[in-house]
Amino acid sequence: MLLGILGEPSAAVGQLCPEHLFVIERSKNANIVVYDANRGPGGDFSASQPVVAYWLLAGEKGKREQLNVVERERAYGFDIAPGDTPGTFSMTVRADPKRRLTLRILNDCPVVTAPIGGRDGILQKLFVQSKEGFPLPKVEYVAFFGQDVATDEPLYEKFTPRK
Repeated sequence: MLLGILGEPSAAVGQLCPEHLFVIERSKNANIVVYDANRGPGGDFSASQPVVAYWLLAGEKGKREQLNVVERERAYGFDIAPGDTPGTFSMTVRADPKRRLTLRILNDCPVVTAPIGGRDGILQKLFVQSKEGFPLPKVEYVAFFGQDVATDEPLYEKFTPRK
């Protein structure tokens, strides 16, 4: 069973897929960055744009905004390419290009998997704790939340960037 915000039904009877692949929450405010799978009518990922990212604005139900150029190029944008296995994509978020993410179908649902706390996990959320600064905020830590692919156990990892 996949945890998280429930959304589209999967082929498995009674199972719902998470509404989003994963989200990024921040200490700055309640707005979140959302990453969604972009699938065609046949259920396959769009080859030209398999993932879309955008802001979901808190306090304004359903209000979305596109990422601006700086956000796409530096923090919340991502690079994506066909993966090692057919039907998968390899993805990295610009803010953490060393952590390889994999977009794939698992139990009939689109998911992003990644190492979380040394285990293979379904990434659900990142939380960024930052402190305002000039010219840019300073990231104090990033927390990764997910679910173990094999056992469904919750996973957590706290990453502190180098000073």
